[in-house]
Amino acid sequence: MNKGRWTLVALALILLTSTVASASAAAPNPQENVSLYAGNKLIISSTQQAIKSVVIRGNLTAATISNATYPAKNFSLSTNSTQLYTLNVWLSYPSTYTTSIIINDPQAGSNNQYTSYYVSAGDMNLTIFADFQPEPSSGQGVPLSWSSFFGWFSQFGNAFPIWIKILYTVLGAQFAFVGYRWIKFEDEKRRIEGHLPPLDRGNRIYMWIDVVFRTLLAGFIISLALMLGETVIVTVAQYLFFVTLNLFPLVDLFSLFFVAVLGLIIYLAREGLDKFLDLKPMMED
Repeated sequence: MNKGRWTLVALALILLTSTVASASAAAPNPQENVSLYAGNKLIISSTQQAIKSVVIRGNLTAATISNATYPAKNFSLSTNSTQLYTLNVWLSYPSTYTTSIIINDPQAGSNNQYTSYYVSAGDMNLTIFADFQPEPSSGQGVPLSWSSFFGWFSQFGNAFPIWIKILYTVLGAQFAFVGYRWIKFEDEKRRIEGHLPPLDRGNRIYMWIDVVFRTLLAGFIISLALMLGETVIVTVAQYLFFVTLNLFPLVDLFSLFFVAVLGLIIYLAREGLDKFLDLKPMMED
């Protein structure tokens, strides 16, 4: 008698397990690959309170997730950066419901339906691979402002080593002071002697261009000498005395190339002013 009861219990458990397994296997499991732009919102909308649970895998710190009490009709996910998320959405309702995947564009104020599912009743395990891609360029360009200019100038200055900045700052201040005294002396000399006209605006422009060119030339020669000197010292110590010297790195080819090109441009500008506009000061007696 007891053996018969245990047999019936075992058959009941097997029947229950098979029923649950068949019900789980019968639940549809669709998958969708959705591509969005950063800033867009992924919306899962159902006509009934069918959204039972949502599991998200990805960088959740960069995501904005809707606060909903489950079961719910709607769920949304958005991010302002390039991210990839995997969403497992479990839906269940005893009667008919329709679930839609919608892409919301806040800038355009539009909702585009990606796809929809009609479920007569029961469960659905929806998997969504949401790929948030960089937003395409609008072609309008970046608006110019003082903040953007100083930001660009700061980033450009980071391309030069600190000792190059110090060198040209010191040389620039020194040559500016000496150049100012030189131009002032020439002007006063002309006014006192009287046989030459005072310096006009064109003469001053030419002389200041010459000061800038001499500043760049002096900085180029000094920096080149320092770089070559360090290279020779390190090479001799390594291959002649078998000693590795850890000196402050001075070699920077970008700064040499930049100063050389800039100096060439200023030199050509100075010669062009001298030749075509006759702005060179007359220094004869």
